Amino acid sequence: MKTKTIQLFSAIVLIALTSLIYTGCRKKEDPKPKNANAAADNSNAESAFAGIWKQISTVTDSSNTLRAPSSACATASITPFDLVTWPKTVTIDFGTVNCLGSDLNNRRGIITAVFSGPYLDSGTVITVTLTNYYHNDYHIQGTQTITNKGNNSSGHLVYNVVVNSAIVTHPTDGRSSTWNTNQDREFYAGYLTNLNIWDDVYLITGTANGVSMEGESYTIGTNSPLQVNIGCHWIVKGSFTLTLGSYPTYPIVFDYGAGACDGNATATLDGTTYNITMY
Repeated sequence: MKTKTIQLFSAIVLIALTSLIYTGCRKKEDPKPKNANAAADNSNAESAFAGIWKQISTVTDSSNTLRAPSSACATASITPFDLVTWPKTVTIDFGTVNCLGSDLNNRRGIITAVFSGPYLDSGTVITVTLTNYYHNDYHIQGTQTITNKGNNSSGHLVYNVVVNSAIVTHPTDGRSSTWNTNQDREFYAGYLTNLNIWDDVYLITGTANGVSMEGESYTIGTNSPLQVNIGCHWIVKGSFTLTLGSYPTYPIVFDYGAGACDGNATATLDGTTYNITMY
């Protein structure tokens, strides 16, 4: 999920929770959630780590083909730069001041990805570490492990993505949230055009959990695969459910629609569906 979905999460949950708080006046025995902090914090973390994957795949497919980073102010390298030696280390350096990418996200710091083998080979493990890394001024800490699981029954490559105990620190007040995820990303389309990443399509399924900056625990699970078109600013299809730990009887179901790149989504909470426009 990209940074532009942060406003989506906040808007959906704030609108929906207004209804819950109102009805809560009539049912004091049934506590209601009071804010959207957990949803926004999850969106920040998801956006940052999904963006890291995108930056790596933009630069290289782990062969000796080195493409330009999506940010003109970033530099990239592959070591060793030969045809036979593995592992290889891909380093993307965004510098020490904000570097605006083509996806309209600001980054600074260094992404380091160690490939155990070629990106398209079953069993390849990509270990991603961060050095003084910031995503839209949020300090991002944590290790991302990407494993090529081989082809599924449809013949599509599937990558398992695991992030454990990531820490996301607020730009101004120093508060932090934690985040974990275990998800599979199916390389659904675009894998036959190695020189063109913009037609790539991924389907994402899995779970996430964390603790917001307010100390609120939450869990997330996909209901149907989330479709990410690299050439579109928004998630275009699929749904997931977010549940706050303190309010397990009020899950929020997010639905991104049927596949159009139009920025439209819905949220359903306590039987009411809200139409949402992503920014």
